[in-house]
Amino acid sequence: MNKLIVDQALVQYQSSLDNLLSQLQAFATEINNRQLQVTIRNLRTNINEPFLFVVVGEVKAGKSSFVNALLQADICKTAADPCTDVIQQIIYSPEIFEQPVSQYLRKIGLPNEILKTLSVVDTPGTNTIVENHQEITKEFIPNSDLIFFVFFAKNPYTRSAWELLDYVNSEWRKKVVFVLQQADLAKPEELAKNQEKLAELAAQKGIETPVVFATSVEWEVNGEQNLSGFREVRNYIQQTLKDGGTKKLKLQGVAKTSEQIIDLLRKDLFSVQQQLIKDRTIVSKIKTKLLQNKRQSGFELESLINRLLAKYDTITARVKSDFREELSLFTLVKGSFAVLFRTKKSAPTWMDELKQSCENELKASLGEISQDGIKHFVGGIRGLLQSLVEDLHEIKVNQIKTNAIAINTIESRQEIVEEVQQKVATLLDDKTFLHSIESVNASVAPRFLGGGAATVAGTAIAALTEIVLLDIIGTAFAGVGLLFAGGTLVLKKRKIINQFEAKLDQEKARFERELSAKLNSKLDIIYEEIERNFVNIYDYVEAEEQKVLPLVNRFEQIEQEAKQLTMGSQD
Repeated sequence: MNKLIVDQALVQYQSSLDNLLSQLQAFATEINNRQLQVTIRNLRTNINEPFLFVVVGEVKAGKSSFVNALLQADICKTAADPCTDVIQQIIYSPEIFEQPVSQYLRKIGLPNEILKTLSVVDTPGTNTIVENHQEITKEFIPNSDLIFFVFFAKNPYTRSAWELLDYVNSEWRKKVVFVLQQADLAKPEELAKNQEKLAELAAQKGIETPVVFATSVEWEVNGEQNLSGFREVRNYIQQTLKDGGTKKLKLQGVAKTSEQIIDLLRKDLFSVQQQLIKDRTIVSKIKTKLLQNKRQSGFELESLINRLLAKYDTITARVKSDFREELSLFTLVKGSFAVLFRTKKSAPTWMDELKQSCENELKASLGEISQDGIKHFVGGIRGLLQSLVEDLHEIKVNQIKTNAIAINTIESRQEIVEEVQQKVATLLDDKTFLHSIESVNASVAPRFLGGGAATVAGTAIAALTEIVLLDIIGTAFAGVGLLFAGGTLVLKKRKIINQFEAKLDQEKARFERELSAKLNSKLDIIYEEIERNFVNIYDYVEAEEQKVLPLVNRFEQIEQEAKQLTMGSQD
């Protein structure tokens, strides 16, 4: 009755474990990890297979001979040339057969009773020169239930073997048994010392209570079973598999491997989440800088407009004074205006000269102010662009490297960042930046296209100012010209003066309004042009978020189920 209960519990545990592996396999597919998909698929298959123990070690350490002697059958090839080695999986079969499964795997069936409860995998050496052999060995290790690690008895200290042990123990938490093979070739004191040292090194690797056997195939086949060590190995295997505990051990081994996979994914997902947080922070920083710098550029343009208006006031005040003074000297001579005490100029000529003088002075003064003001404007944009390039570099160097996760957006991350970084960096080049400024000011005449970006930008705004200004001065003087249409207005000098001054004041308001509207419109376009270069990085981070967050949620569900499964296995 108790056995039935235990068996039923194992059946339920196996079903739950398989369901967990099914979810992990789907998750591995979603993160594009083909190797992990294969590992998990093999684990699911392994649940229903006999107890699997894998024999690993270096070439010529005596692995195949060890398996042959252990099973008392000549089933593993013992070629002198390691290049001919393949993985051999030995299973129970009523009849002997040998079936190639792939270029690197051969399945062998034998009517050996011990194979009814276990199957054996004999692997190529860890230091083999054959391409893919070590990687294939690693593919079998995650699915093993027990690993026999075979060392050459005279020298168990080779580097490649211990590196593989790190993989077996640290990465997959597999149960390991150590075998010092070819013990007949070592002196007794040498063998004892190597056994002690191997156990010490294994303990340093985190293996609790290391099990170390010394075996000799030579002694075994020559009838010296008391010395060969194989009796002790067989007793160990039988003790491990006794009382129907094979299934439980297998499920526990699969569960431990599943836990290791989950730990691996947890670490990688945490790294991906941290990168996402950093990327979102940097993108937010970029957007904030653009907004703040645009606001600062707006303040600089506003300051520039105020300086232009102040200069406008200064120059038009002098023009008003000249206009009053000169107009007072005009009188009606032969039906037209002329200056009595200075020169015989007609009113239209005098008005044209005054207008031209006003225009020239305004153009020169306002152009100088524009050049000075735009230096700060362009300098601010240059500083912004340099800062943004540094921010993009921060994203670039913050890239994480994961062992398990490969999301499409993450794979193209560096390419996207470098592309955006290059676009922004080129804006720092005078010619490119000049083109950016020119593109928002189609009205700038070709004569202004000389010098660096700051000079041209200043000339562009000065030209824009000039266009607005000339229209305003022309309108003001044209209005006054109408007042000179008839000589009968000679007695209305005060009216003419007042209307002229009022017109200049009115046009100042229009000057401010139109100039502000045009410059701020250009400011919007310039910053839109700058921000357009960041669209790809914005889109990347958004896509990264849309992919990573659902993965995290699904993984947390898998992790919770794994915890419940672990708790259930302890009941």
